Amino acid sequence: MKKPGCSKCSEATLQGRAYFDSESGLLCVAIEEKYDKPVGKKVLVPFICTNCGTTEWKTIENTEHDEELN
Repeated sequence: MKKPGCSKCSEATLQGRAYFDSESGLLCVAIEEKYDKPVGKKVLVPFICTNCGTTEWKTIENTEHDEELN
């Protein structure tokens, strides 16, 4: 959900990566656009606004391997 007053969410959003912090056990999000995703599987990926921190979750599918075969 977009935070009130942020007008840059549509242009300042970057793909991130979700992970569990080993010390606290909390689910964390980091801005990291390039990382290995399982091929042929749908993955829940966070998209983070670098202006206000709003995080929107989207499901994406990595078909990179399929495109290499064609």
